[in-house]
Amino acid sequence: MVYELRGSYPARERPRKLLQFPPQFGPTEPTRESLERDLRALARTPWVEGVMFRADGLSLDLSTAYALRKLLGILRDADKTSRVYLGNLDTASYYFASGADEVVMPESGELFVLGVGLEQFYLRDLLDRLGVGVDVLAVRDYKTAFEPLARREMSEAQREQYGRFLESVSATFRQGVARRREVTADEVQGWLEHPPISATQARDLGMIDTVAYEDELIGTDDKPFASVARLLLAPRRAPSKRVAVVSLEGVIVTGSSRRSPLPVPLVGEQAGSDTLVRALRQAAQDPQTGAIVLYVDSGGGSALASDLIGREVMRARQHKPVVAVMGSVAASGGYYVLTHANVVMAAPTTLTGSIGVVVGKPVLEEAFGRYGVSSERLEPYPFALAFSASYPFDDKQRDWLERYTDDVYQRFVARVAAGRGLSRDDVDALGRGRIWSGTDALERGLIDELGDLPAAIARAKQLADLPGSAPVYNVRAPSKLILPTRDDPSTLLRSLAPLQRERTLLLCPSLYSVR
Repeated sequence: MVYELRGSYPARERPRKLLQFPPQFGPTEPTRESLERDLRALARTPWVEGVMFRADGLSLDLSTAYALRKLLGILRDADKTSRVYLGNLDTASYYFASGADEVVMPESGELFVLGVGLEQFYLRDLLDRLGVGVDVLAVRDYKTAFEPLARREMSEAQREQYGRFLESVSATFRQGVARRREVTADEVQGWLEHPPISATQARDLGMIDTVAYEDELIGTDDKPFASVARLLLAPRRAPSKRVAVVSLEGVIVTGSSRRSPLPVPLVGEQAGSDTLVRALRQAAQDPQTGAIVLYVDSGGGSALASDLIGREVMRARQHKPVVAVMGSVAASGGYYVLTHANVVMAAPTTLTGSIGVVVGKPVLEEAFGRYGVSSERLEPYPFALAFSASYPFDDKQRDWLERYTDDVYQRFVARVAAGRGLSRDDVDALGRGRIWSGTDALERGLIDELGDLPAAIARAKQLADLPGSAPVYNVRAPSKLILPTRDDPSTLLRSLAPLQRERTLLLCPSLYSVR
């Protein structure tokens, strides 16, 4: 079989995008869910000998690559071969491909397997030129979400936590590649320090197996998956209860989930507390549902919304076992919501933790003076205009906000301690806003197991005493599309600044990028 791979492979089906073709026209976005379903069908069909994955336009992060790599094990367990053919290889796509039995590139293939790295931009000087300041209170020293706006360079705390995160992710990459390519981790390190310049050199080093063009690989007996999909054996399922999957993706906000047509961080996908609470409640009350899987891919957001969702997870587990699994990132508010699940799982490369609180506001005092804007304040109460952008926090306001954010932080610590069975002192030592990789989080008790969404679903079936063939369904929590209307012009502001009404944020630092 020849199987086409394309896109970013989100975990589950997403609400349809603005201006997307109707289902009967054009291709749908492939997901890990659909890929797993197809691979299981191929694995149980006796006349399928193997699969050649033809990758074109893959856009993966390392956590997604980890999940796709694990899916190749479905074929391996069924004694079917797997081959991956790619014209371009970057770090994440190579991590996926290295899990196959054979990696093939054309002679002209482009290799950019260069390791993981992170680049952070700092805007302090730019904002100074505009006369814009940022007044921030962060609990604790590793809570660095607003650093890029308030500093000119990386703080020591930021450098330490990012450095450790990259070290852990790099170790996961080296060890995973070495295991399947049957080389040492030091050899993989050598590939990253001295990258090959051609497919032929990569083959000689042992990075790939074969240098060949597509026409040299595909014969008359090889068929596209789509042409024979209907002939594959369907699974046999005994009557049983099912597993519900609730997905939380994007910045966490109060109200309903919503999405913007603008593909900008903190703007596109917005996970609303009302929507998530309804979805969790629906799954918990459904008599046909035996267990719940909560999939979280979020760097956090509103402290209030995170607490409301976390509360519903606590209530849901009173009725059904709940397994929480993290995507590429489940940090700050994204970690808060899942602390009381029966089992918490993450990929080794997941960015998690960031137990801390941040509050801040832009300060436009200098900009107003520079551009001729003046204001007068009437303040019968000392805190009435505390969040005005006209001036920074005064000493009295700052003292009050420090006590306020510390109270939120202590509640965060208490939630984690109660959910994870740790002492508050232990959580505080692991917290202080610090991020962790999934591997480091496991060692420190912040999660229970390493795994991806299919592993979480299997674990949920085990906890609910369901057979492996038990069905799985997505709890539908459709996102509203936010567009400005004449009757409600504030929709544009809510689309561009989903957290503009929130004062206290559980938000992790800028996410890492794999290049």
